[in-house]
Amino acid sequence: MPPAPGTRQPRALYILFMTEFWERFGYYSMVSIFTLYLVNVLKMDDARAFLIFGAYTSFAYLTTVAGGVAADRVLGFGRAIITGAIIVGFGYLALGFGSERLMFLALALMAVGNGLFKPNVSALLGHFYTDDDPRRAPGFTIFYMGINIGAFAGALLAGIIATKFGYTMAFALAGLGKMASLATYLAGRRFLEKRDRPPEISGSARWNAIVGLAILLAIGLSAILLSRPEWAGWFVFAVGVALVVSYFAIMAKEDPESRRRMLILLVLILFSIPFWAIYQQQGISVTLFTDRDVNRNVFGWIVPASEGTAFSALALIVLSPFVARLWLFLARKGYAVSDLVKYALGPSFLGLSFWVLSVGIVETGDTVKASLMWIVLFYIVFEIGEICLSPLGLALTTKLAPRRLGGYAMGVWFYATAAANFVAGVIGDYAAVPKGAAPAAEASIYEHGFFVYGLMAIAAGIILLVLAPFLKRLMHNRDDSAH
Repeated sequence: MPPAPGTRQPRALYILFMTEFWERFGYYSMVSIFTLYLVNVLKMDDARAFLIFGAYTSFAYLTTVAGGVAADRVLGFGRAIITGAIIVGFGYLALGFGSERLMFLALALMAVGNGLFKPNVSALLGHFYTDDDPRRAPGFTIFYMGINIGAFAGALLAGIIATKFGYTMAFALAGLGKMASLATYLAGRRFLEKRDRPPEISGSARWNAIVGLAILLAIGLSAILLSRPEWAGWFVFAVGVALVVSYFAIMAKEDPESRRRMLILLVLILFSIPFWAIYQQQGISVTLFTDRDVNRNVFGWIVPASEGTAFSALALIVLSPFVARLWLFLARKGYAVSDLVKYALGPSFLGLSFWVLSVGIVETGDTVKASLMWIVLFYIVFEIGEICLSPLGLALTTKLAPRRLGGYAMGVWFYATAAANFVAGVIGDYAAVPKGAAPAAEASIYEHGFFVYGLMAIAAGIILLVLAPFLKRLMHNRDDSAH
């Protein structure tokens, strides 16, 4: 039986689903092994590796603000996505050479390219739904599944390839993923109803030249700052201050209803920062803990430490339908959970997962070992938190922001992730183990660090739960509960 009118998802969703699948395949192929590469191959200490990881992942999202504006005003979604994919592809190619000096140029290329690509796929999808379209939240949930299936496949293969054939081959796999993403987008572009085309701007050739020059300058500046991650932190902070000022200036020009919606969005974005700062510990402190101190022997196979990222994505894929059905079951029983409460549960579950992990650390004389089952349990609870917050955040960003500011708003959402990623590198010190540390000291560092991460996340969740009734009233009696 065909779906009822108005319930079928737009065809563009499936094109963008596969575009994002391959892009995330490439990104997580690289990022799942990057900390291990820095520590085990380049022989960096934990603290510096965490800072570089935090600086790169920060810039990968920081550039989305400019990428969103460039698409809104000059390039259009399509040209921004295509240009970004090509630049990232060159970045993966440069990373494969294995040179520490060339590595920072590679990271800069990947960061700037991601800034053009990442916000505009999500923002473009938002243009296929009306403001009150009931298909929006389910559509973004499907889209988010594409992100995580790609993350699972990329991280799974990268860990195996890096172990058997070396990191250069694993980085090459990431590049293939990015090229597959570009090919998918180009092949399916005819189904996008020309909604990815550039806006009509007088003197567009001049503006195209300006944007091209800005991209080159951004790559050069990013390479310099990423090679000095302490400077990168100050740059991220300065951009954040400018962004908050511009956000309020834009908000002041809107009508009262739009101002209320933008204020709610800003609060949600701010509370995503502690969430993502703790979340990113999976790629740094948790990955190194797994590499060093977890018994990863499964029937004679030593599971690569980077496979934690793959299991994280797999847990999200498996758990998402069950969580969605739970919301529907509660709604049918008269206990509908509002979007604001779901959002607040995100950091709460995330914090609980780190407390679970801290319990599993056992120091026995001259070794520190944890059962692999504690890692499995950690990621199950961890991913419930992500399911509660992340896809909902994307959907609410496209819903609460004025339509003409879709790319800008998505850039602001991703800026919060950028700031959080750098914070992740800084607070990684709580779980940074000095070289030559005794097992007892190592166990104490990890146990304390994971407890602190849990405390930070749970505190953010509780504060947001307290604010939820006020924000709901601010929504001007809009019904944002799950349907």
